[in-house]
Formats: sequence, C-alpha cells, structure tokens
Amino acid sequence: MSLAMATNAPSNGGVQQPQEPAETRVHDIMSHDSSKGAIVHSFDPDAIPQQKAAAAGRQRDQLKSIVQQDGSAHGGQELSIGGASVPTITIENADEATNEEQQKLGSVTPSAPAVPGEYPSGLAPAIPDWYKVGWRAVANIDAPPLEEGEETDNHILQLFLAEQYYGQWYHNAALIFFAVFASHFLTRFNFGWGWLIVLLSICNTYYVTSMTRVRRCARDDIQRELIKTRLASEHESADWMNNFLDRFWLIYEPVLSATVVASVDQILSTTTPAFLDSLRLTTFTLGTKAPHIDKVRTFPRTADDIVMMDWGISFTPNDTSDMTPRQAAQKVNPKIVLSVRLGKGLATASIPVLLEDITFSGMMRIKLKLMANFPHVQIVDISFLEKPVIDYVLKPVGGESLGFDIAHIPGLQTFIRDMVHGTLGPMMYDPNVFTLNLEQLLSGVPLDTAIGVIQVTVEAARGLKANKIGGGSPDPYVSISINNREELARTKYKPSTYNPTWMETKFILVNSLQESLVLGLLDYNDHLKDTPLGAATFELQKLLEDATQEGLELPVLKDGKDRGMIRLGVNYFPVLKPESVNGKENLSQTNVGIVRLTIHQAKELDASQSLSGDLNPLVKVFLGNSTSYMHKSQIIKHTNNPIWESPTEFICADKSSSIITIKVVDERDFLRDPVIGYMSVRLVDLLQTDPALNREWWPLSGCKSGKIRLSCEWKPLQMAGALSSADQYVFPIGIVRLWLRKATDVKNVEAALGGKSDPYVRVLVNNVTLGRTEVINNNLNPEWDQIIYIPVHSLRESMFMEVMDYQHLTKDRSLGSVELRVSDIARESPADAQHRYEPTGTKEVAEPIQIDGNSYKGQLHYRAEFVSALNLKHAYFDAGENEIQKAAQKVERNHANGSSSNTHSSSRDEEERYVTVDHPTTEAGTHSPPHQTDSSESIQANGNGAANTDEEVSSPTEEDSAKEGIRLSKEELFKHQSGIIIFNAIGGHLHKKARLDVLLDDAYWPAFSTLKSRGTIAQWAHVGEGFLKELDFGRVWLRLNESGDFDKDDVIAEWKGDAKAFLDATLDRRSSFTLTHADGHSSTVEIETRYVPVTVKLLARESINNQGILRVYLLAGKDLRSADRTGTSDPFAVFTLNGTKVFTSQTKKKNLNPDWSESFEVNVPSREAADFSLEVFDWNQLEQSKSLGRGTINVHDIEPFEAAEQIIELSSEKHGAKGHVAIRLIFQPEIIAKSRKATSTFSSAGRAMTQIGSLPFGAGKGVVRGIGNVFKREFGGSHEKLDVPPAIPEAAAGQASRPIGEHTADEDTNVTAPSAFLSLSRTPSLLGPPSEPGTLRVTMISAKDVSMADTKPYAVIRVGDKEFKTKHGIKTSSPEWNESFNFAASAHMPKLHLWIYDHKTLGKDKLLAEGEVDIWRHIQVGRSTAAEVTVELQGGGLARLRLEFDAENNPLARHASVVSLERSQLQTSPSRFSIRGRRPGFNEDN
Repeated sequence: MSLAMATNAPSNGGVQQPQEPAETRVHDIMSHDSSKGAIVHSFDPDAIPQQKAAAAGRQRDQLKSIVQQDGSAHGGQELSIGGASVPTITIENADEATNEEQQKLGSVTPSAPAVPGEYPSGLAPAIPDWYKVGWRAVANIDAPPLEEGEETDNHILQLFLAEQYYGQWYHNAALIFFAVFASHFLTRFNFGWGWLIVLLSICNTYYVTSMTRVRRCARDDIQRELIKTRLASEHESADWMNNFLDRFWLIYEPVLSATVVASVDQILSTTTPAFLDSLRLTTFTLGTKAPHIDKVRTFPRTADDIVMMDWGISFTPNDTSDMTPRQAAQKVNPKIVLSVRLGKGLATASIPVLLEDITFSGMMRIKLKLMANFPHVQIVDISFLEKPVIDYVLKPVGGESLGFDIAHIPGLQTFIRDMVHGTLGPMMYDPNVFTLNLEQLLSGVPLDTAIGVIQVTVEAARGLKANKIGGGSPDPYVSISINNREELARTKYKPSTYNPTWMETKFILVNSLQESLVLGLLDYNDHLKDTPLGAATFELQKLLEDATQEGLELPVLKDGKDRGMIRLGVNYFPVLKPESVNGKENLSQTNVGIVRLTIHQAKELDASQSLSGDLNPLVKVFLGNSTSYMHKSQIIKHTNNPIWESPTEFICADKSSSIITIKVVDERDFLRDPVIGYMSVRLVDLLQTDPALNREWWPLSGCKSGKIRLSCEWKPLQMAGALSSADQYVFPIGIVRLWLRKATDVKNVEAALGGKSDPYVRVLVNNVTLGRTEVINNNLNPEWDQIIYIPVHSLRESMFMEVMDYQHLTKDRSLGSVELRVSDIARESPADAQHRYEPTGTKEVAEPIQIDGNSYKGQLHYRAEFVSALNLKHAYFDAGENEIQKAAQKVERNHANGSSSNTHSSSRDEEERYVTVDHPTTEAGTHSPPHQTDSSESIQANGNGAANTDEEVSSPTEEDSAKEGIRLSKEELFKHQSGIIIFNAIGGHLHKKARLDVLLDDAYWPAFSTLKSRGTIAQWAHVGEGFLKELDFGRVWLRLNESGDFDKDDVIAEWKGDAKAFLDATLDRRSSFTLTHADGHSSTVEIETRYVPVTVKLLARESINNQGILRVYLLAGKDLRSADRTGTSDPFAVFTLNGTKVFTSQTKKKNLNPDWSESFEVNVPSREAADFSLEVFDWNQLEQSKSLGRGTINVHDIEPFEAAEQIIELSSEKHGAKGHVAIRLIFQPEIIAKSRKATSTFSSAGRAMTQIGSLPFGAGKGVVRGIGNVFKREFGGSHEKLDVPPAIPEAAAGQASRPIGEHTADEDTNVTAPSAFLSLSRTPSLLGPPSEPGTLRVTMISAKDVSMADTKPYAVIRVGDKEFKTKHGIKTSSPEWNESFNFAASAHMPKLHLWIYDHKTLGKDKLLAEGEVDIWRHIQVGRSTAAEVTVELQGGGLARLRLEFDAENNPLARHASVVSLERSQLQTSPSRFSIRGRRPGFNEDN
C-alpha cells in the first residue's frame, strides 16, 4: 500500500538553497509513488484544516479501490470523505449473507477461529444419551435391571473365580510373584546387582504407595466415624457464621425492613376494623445487631437426602458485652411504630403504638429434604424444640416519650406471652413443624394454588357418646377442616340421635396432601355455642397410594377417649399436568376443573354516587344466578383506582355453560352498599384471553365509567369423563385410509453408536396416537407397506404421521413428521342425505419429513383416501353427570324434600343475569378483537348453569331434517361389514389399579386407552373408537394395563371375543365383562357401544380370509430319490413358512414310498405374502441330512373350510425333478394376534399364540354367549342384566392335539373339511376337568430336533409329585421311546411337565429341552378320553405324547405301573430328596 505524502513548501520568500536538496528528494519520492499508481496529495502546510480537507476532497474522485467492485462484490465498501464533517460509520451484520450471494461467491467466508474454553454463541448442544455424566450414571443406579442372559454373563467372574483370587489380595500376591520371578530371572541370566536394586526400588515404590493409601483411607474412615459420634452428641459453635452475619446484616437489614413494611402495610390496610380509619406501619427496623447462632448440632445418621440440625439462635440487640465502644455508641435497637388513626373523614387523629427492645432466643430444629433439581432443597421443616424466650417493650399510648410499658401491668405480660405460645404452638412447636416448600416457592406457582379436589362423602356415625346440655340426645353434625384450621364445609345436623346418617358429599380444594383431614363432630345448639363431641382424622397421604378410599370407618376421639365411629368415603381428583408434545406443553381440554380467578385492579370507577368523591371499593364474585357471593375481596379505602390483587379458586362442573358475574361495591359502613359497576361474562370467553399479556381490561356495566382487569386460569381435573366423556364426544364423519408404503433416507439417531434407526410411523390426531405401523429394525429406508384406518370427526382436523425410532429401554425418539389435513381429501356433500361428506380424490405423495422448524430429512411415501361414514340419526350416548353435578342434584333433592339444615347455605332465590361482555378492551379503551366463541348473542344463565339464547328456535327445514341422518335398526346395522365401533368405557371393579386398553382384530396397537384408574373402583366415563374391517370375523380385546405410561405395556388381565357378539350385547345397553388375571383373580368392566357403518372396499391382503390357521395333512410320498448305497432312503419332511421351520415329520427308514399320515397346524399371517414350502431330507446317522427335493405349496387359492389335496412335485438343482408328496390342506380364517413386546411384530411364523408381558394370549376365535352386568348398585343403570360365562382361555403356545378316535387320511380320504376341522380338540369341555382322581396313561412316543448334534436322549415326565423317566437309546436327534406310564390326575393337577436330557456316562446329564402340556385342554371328560399331543419344546424341537384318561380307575390305592410297548419293566419314582431335585423351571404352583 502506498502512502500519500504532502509537501511542506513555504509561501514566503526566503533562502531556499539549503532546502533544495530536501525538496528534490521529496519530489523524487512523490514521483516514484505516483508512477506506481498511488494518488499523492499536496497542500500548503500553513493552510487551515478546512482548506486541507477541501484540497483532499477535490481529488477524491481519483481514488480507486484495489479490488475491482461491481454491484455484487462482497469484500469492501467505499467510504465518502466529506470536508469538515465528522464521518458516520454504519455497522451491518455482514455474517448474514443471502443464499444468492453465497452461490455467486462459491464459498462462505470462514468465521473467526474459536477460542478454547469460550462460551458457545448459541444454545449448548444436547448431551448424548450414551454419555455417562454424574455419579448416578457411572454407578448405573437408574439403569433397568439386566435380562436373564445378560445377568448370567455379568456374573461369570464370580462363578469361576473365588473371592480370594481377585481384589486387593490379588494385587499383593501378584507383586510377590513378580518380585520372586524377576529376581530369579536376573540371577539365572547373570544380571548384576544394579538390576536387582532397580527391581527392589520398583517393589519398594509400590509398597510405599499402597501403604500410604491404606493408611490415609483408614485415617479418614476413623476420623469420619469419630466426627459422626461427636456431631450427634455435642454442640459446636458457629462463630464463622456469626462473623459473616455481623457484616452482612448492616447491608441486608434495610432491604429486609422495606420488604416487611411493603407486605405488612398492605395487609393492615385491608384488614382495618370498621371503627378505625386506617392502620399503617410507619416505622420498622430490626436494629444494627444481627441475630446469632449460639450452637449447632448435626444428626449424621439420617437418610441420604435428609439433613437435620438443631440450631440455638438468639436475637439480643440490647446486649453490648460483645460490642466495641464505637459499635455500642452507634447501635440502633429494634423499633416498630404502628400508627392507628381513629375517627371518620376529617375528624381523625393518629395514635402511635410503639414496640421496641425486642429480644428472642430458642432452640430450633431444621430439617432439609434434598432433591436433584434446582434449588436442590425441596422442603424445609422448622420447629422449636422448646418454647422460645420472648421479651419486648410495648407502649400502646404516648409513643416513645410519654408511653407506658404495659408489661408493668400485673398479669398482662404473662397473658400476652401465653397467647403467643398458644398461636405458635400448633404451627411450629415440636412435634408440629412449619413446612416451606422451596420448590413450589421458586417455581412461580402461588402457594395457595390447589393441586386437586377431595370428594368427602360423609355417610353416618354410630355409637356417639354424648349428652346434650340440659339433657336429651345430641343434634350432631360434621365440620370438615384441614389440620383443625378454618372450617371448609359442614353437613346438616340430625336432631336427637346417637346414630346419625347424613349421606352428604362435599368437595374441598387442597393445596397439599401432606396434611390431615379432620372431621369434627359437634352438637348443634340454638342459642349457645355448639358443643364438640369429638373428632376423626384421616391422613391425606393415603390418597397417593389409592385415590379412592371407600367404606372408611374412623374412630371419633375426644381427649384420647373413644366417642364413637364415623363412616365416610374419600376420593381424590388431581389436577391434570400439561403434556409435552413436540417440545410444547399442551393442557388437556376438559369440561370440569378448577378455576383460579384473580381480580387485579380497577380504574376510573364512577364516583358520582359518593358525596366526597372518594370510594371504598370492594369486589364480589357470583356464579350463575346465585344471589350469594362466593368470593369477596378486601376493601381499599379512599380511592377510585383500587388495586386488589385478590385471587380465588372454585370448582367448575361445566365450563361451557358457566357464567361469572363481578360486582364492584362501595362499602359504606352502616348504610346500604351501592353497586357502582358490574359485568357478566362467560367462563369460556374469560379463559380465552391471553394470560401472557395480563393487560386486558373488561368494561363495567351500569355505570358512567369504569373498567376492571382480570386474569383467569383453568386447571383440568382427572375426573371421570373429564377428557373424553359422552357429552364431549363428536361422532365421526368418516375414516381416512392411510397406506404407508415406505420412507427413504430417514434421520439416523444411532450413528454415534455405529447403528441405524429402528423406524416406525405413528399417526396422531389431537395429540392422541390412533395408529402405528410395525417396527423395521436397523434400516434408514424402511418399507412398511401397511394400511391403517383413522376415524376423523371434522374437516378441520389434521393428522400427524410421525416417524419414530424405537427404543427398547428409553422413550422412542422422533425422526420427523408429515402433516395431512382432512380438508385436503374430503369436503362436505350438499346433496347426499346418507353421507354428509364426500372424498375429493386420492392423495398419493412422497412428502419431505420435517424434523424441526424448516429443516427436513428424508421422505415419507404414503397414499391417503377419505371414506365417508353413514349419517346416522340419534347416534349418541346418554351423557351422565359428573361427581360434582351429582352432588349438586342430591342437594337440590334434599331441599325439595324440605330437610332441615343449619348450614350457612346460599339462598334459593335467584336472579336472572345476562352476559354483558364477551371480549375485553385495551388499556386505552378501544375494543380488542373478539375471541372465537360459539355465539355472540346475549345469553341468559339458567339456574343449572346452562346457557339459553334469547332467539327462539325456528322449526327445522327439510334440509336440516335431511342432515339429521337416517335411522337403522340393529339388524340393518349388522348388514354393514365395516364400520367404526364407538366404546363408552364407563367403569368397573378392578383387582388392581389399571387403565383399560381396547384393541381390535390383530391387537397390535390399542384403538384407545383410558387413564389409569385412581383406585380399584374405576370410574373412567371415557369414550373411544376404533375401525372394524369385517364384522363377522372381527375380534374385540379388552386388556387391563397396569402401566401409567401409554407407550409401555404391563398387561395384567384380558378378555377377548367376537366383535359381532360383542356389539350385539352392548349396542343398546350397558354390559359387564369379566377379565381374568394370571393369579386367578378377576376384574369386571362396564362398556356401552355404538356402531357407525363405513363402506370400505378391502383389498385381498386386508381381508380376514387372508390370515388364519392352516391344517396340513402330510399323507405320503412316492418315487423319492434314493440317497443310500442300498438304493433306498430314510426320508423325513420339513415344512417352512416365510423362512421359518414350522414342522418336521417322522423318519421312515429305507422307504422310497413313505406313508407318513401326520398332521399339524400353522398360523398364516398373510396368504398373499406366504412363502410355504416342503423339503424332503434323507436322514443319516453320522453325517448331515441330504435333500431329496423341494416343492412350493400354494395356499393363495384355497377355499376356507374346504379340504384341498395337492401333489407337490419335488426337485433339486443338482438332480432335477424326482418324486412327489401328497398333502391335504384345510384353511380356517382367523385373526392372528401380533405382539409389541420388542421390535419384531410376529413372534414367529407358525405360532398361534403370542405373549405380551407375562400373560399368554391365544389367537383362537372366542365365543360370546351373553354379557352380564354387575354395576347395578355402583352405576345405577336400569339396563338389562344378562348372564355371561367367563371368557374361555386358550391353550398355551405350541400345543396341538388330535383325538385318538378321529379319522385319519388312511381311514377315510373323502373326509370333509368342516368335520375334520371341528373335531380338533381346541377348546375344553364344558364339563371341565374331573374333580375326583382318575388314571392318566401317558405314552412318550418320540421327539425330534431336540439337539443339533446326535445325543443319547431320555425323557422325564412329571404329573403332580410323581415323576418317571424313559430309557436312553443310541445317539440320535430324533429319539423314539414308545414307553407308557400311569399317573393319578384330577383338576388339581392341570399340567404335565416334560424334560429331555442327554445321558452322560461320567458327567452330569445335560438338559436339552423342556415343555409342559395342559392336560385338560386335550382330554375332554365325556367326549374324548384319549388324544395325541404335539408340544413345542423350549430349547428347540417337538415332542409327541399320547394321553389316555380312565375316570373310573383311581390309582391312588396302589402304586403306578410302567408299561413299555416293547417290553415291560417296573420303574420307581425318584426320591424327592434325590440329587436331581426340582427340574429347571418347574413351578410348584403348577
């Protein structure tokens, strides 16, 4: 860069010769710079600055940028230089370049390098889940328990190494071994003494280091234990804290005093008695001497999250012994002056009340409850261990100069001290504690806010022991309070009885469940004070365990003596917490809840009715048409712009129809208080104001001017029907058929661990999951190809198809979502009366998956189509009343019956009120935009809180009547195969607290779930829905889920049945269902349904005919290929479905035309996608089996319930086509249940059963024989009571049987499908198992595929306490025994246990497989007394047994015999004290 230089040429004439060489050199320099392109400025050095700037400005046009700039350059900017003006520099955000600029530049200017350790410019990145942060994560305290296999692997060290071979002893032993071996090595190879010294120094260093650590740890442990003992037994001083308080108090005391004055002065002004004009705290100081902590004692032996200390504290400002003379001279004592103004108006006088020289000392116990979140101290409990010593000087008259200390009056000081102790005693004298919830204090939530509602039903009292004053029986009533504080509710009194019955229900708002509910019984007196009869106490903490406490009987105590018994019920309804969806908290919209109304202030009140121009305003709040106020604010005197800040909370039973009236009243002592303004507003309008603004004003009516500022908060209650009740439910307009095909390039959230996401799609409507696909493991381009049906209720609804990553232990993570609006695929139909809505077409797109904000990752390919539902008439539920409305109706009935009452109840007189305003105004007085409301007409509130419009209802037109819908009978409804089932889950009697999951068809995902019941008497009142594809073949599942998390399953009971029979029983009445638990207990639920038909054309893959149970008869083979040297083969057949082996036949030795005559059943999830094949192998004893050929079995075209014979041609790549196999197939359509236990959807092909949680659930078709009702008392329904047999559980997974008397393929080849299929033993006999013992003959026929290698297997069979074993044969993987054993069997022995072992000559026998057989599933007394059973074994393989039962022969009188089909041999049962002991996995309860 060149420099612009100026010449210093003088203007006056003088001697210039000496300067010529210098000027010449300067001129040469300037010429040289100018020749290189630099602009050189020359100016007169004696010129003024303005002239120099002008000279430079004339040549500014010659300046050129080094970088050529065109309008799009990004590098620099030209700065104009003015003459004498000060340049102005504008700094712009040069980092924000547009996309077009970046594309033109081709690159982005790199940012400045980050300084190590600097704060991040934006949000700190989230810590990955797999990081271990903190001691809890490193110690794995919060980790879930290991599974059985992982836990076994984790304890390998303990299994193979004894404790003395590892640990600190191991290190010391290793050092000795190292020293000996190394010294021997050095000596053996002739190393010198230097190397030996190095070895000794290494050992010495290790020894010194280890001993230092041991001694340090031992010393610390000893000191810690000694300190614990001293802490618990001795007090220690806190001089360091007192020194800090002495210095800090001088700074903090003025702030503390100002805070106290600001708070107390406002309270005094609002609680001034009527005969006083005002109360003001005019002087307040706590002095210059700080409080001191005299001694401290700590209790170390408490829980880890509890800190408990005893503090001896004192506040003695008059003690100057520990102060310097200077501090004593500047000392200020505590002084409080209360100014009391007497009189009214202008005739007032102020009297000061002086309180000074305050001293205080006492022993205080402080208990801290710690927590993990900020502020890390959750609860502080404070109590005085003994009565504190309090002293003061009180001068009520005369002030500081002429005042007289009233403590000198005999007895007065003692009386005041006792009054103070009597007030503070119940609050914070031991054992009572004063609790501070710091978590709630710092959270910003008001301390008096309600956390829920308690419903107290006072039923009766019995055996009261009391006498009325003056003689006679008492007139008892119950007063309800919390911790004996102010009365919250009371019942009516019952005249002259010792055994009163009230049956009254009260609702009480509670702020904490750490207190006690006190029910005080009092005797009502007309003119005297009511006499206490005793009190009963109920700890509210019990409601955390079970929120429904019914039938409580509590003793009534007085002075520690029993005075009778009171019977009551307590229910707790907590406030629903907001749910976090996509990072945002959404509050559930309910119709019943708690309203927190805060009256902040008023402005410009109309004072025209006041003579002085000043008002004493207060506010009264009314609900509905009631003439008695439910809240009254404090009085603010002498102001027209009062500030109340008065909050109140009340229970709202019906938000949609509630109207709130607020009246501003001028308080005038003895005269009538006039109303200076009022307003009536609907609660829904008040709740729609933005609480964040907090500046919305509501105009007052009935006055010339005035406005009031309010804020309102809605807290929904978890009450029956609060979320999805019958009166809130909107019937569907149709369904959306979603065909979720695939997703491409989804986000990988497991890249850090080297894996891939496990994606699935869930469909959410109104933040509720209504459908879900299966999980595709470890795939970023999943293909689901699934069809989901989602009911919709309005064109304004939107569906979110959220792609999720499945997590087995933690919560699933979102990979992004795609939104679909119903209005994009549907519209209203103007002409069709049966269908109010019609589709606009099919939407088939590949939309980008939105992650957050404007970022996208991947695409979701789907197809959406709307199908309209029939517009039915009168398709609704009878909406029942909630608990609050029921209690109100009961009170009204009692009033109507004329029952006497002594309660201070509101008057029954009502006044008509109309809504005066429906939206607020701004602070400037202009109207803000109105909120969305149902109607803007003037609304009149009726007595029940409902709203009636002033307009008369016009007669319906023909168009309106057409839109009302059509009416269909039950028979006409059942003609529609597909439709939406709407469930009204009313409640039930449960064995455990649980939620109700309702599932349809394959039971993969719940159609809906209720909230978890608060007690064993469930009251859900929840309305949900689900789509049924085929009514005749559909199935309904009812499950009780103990988990409170909707994403987790903990199923404890289940019922299932046919959808058509279920609908028939519940369509027009409420019905009860019994759900059976695994432990034998049962629960009942009550359900009512409606059915809305939807005409849907199902694909072949969606039909029930596409899935079911396939019965396969393996008949015979012919002309098989010879594989042995003898020209024969040992063939056996293997059937495979979708890559999974489902059946292996017996081996036929040396036969090319085998006759198997075997059968089995297999579950086919989809016939359209089934890959069913048959392969024949040649069995070899010493080598692997050889394939004789393979063939494909066609199951697509089989007609249901009809036998179809097929000849399967066998072929192989090496030998070509050779031989064929004859089979017979019978297909029964049936729904195959899916499992959500892990990421796989099907447990395995060929299993008819699936297991969810710990219960085995069958996929067999249930039969509903009738539905019963057991809720006639609790639910009060007048519906019909039906008889319902309990649902029949199915056989366990992997068991199949065939009665011995059944026709086989050899006996009758023309057997029809129905007869063959119905003869299967799939359900137990209605007669049940025998109650008396009989002889069960068990023949252990054979087993196959029990091990991969050849073994010497033998079987052990146990029924009850009897156990037998077969003989072991030669090495084989498919043994045949054909040995029989006799057992005593009855209903008390339901299962047969089977173990197969590998015989070891020298070692311990190895367990190969095990299984169990449900005996009375296959043996049906009175029908079939013999059956061949095939059981799938745990560990692999199948076992074949024959069961024969003789009910007439009781074997208990003699020893069981053992008969072999080959030879007879008597065997004895193993001793119950034998070495083998119990079999692995054997449960004695079975």
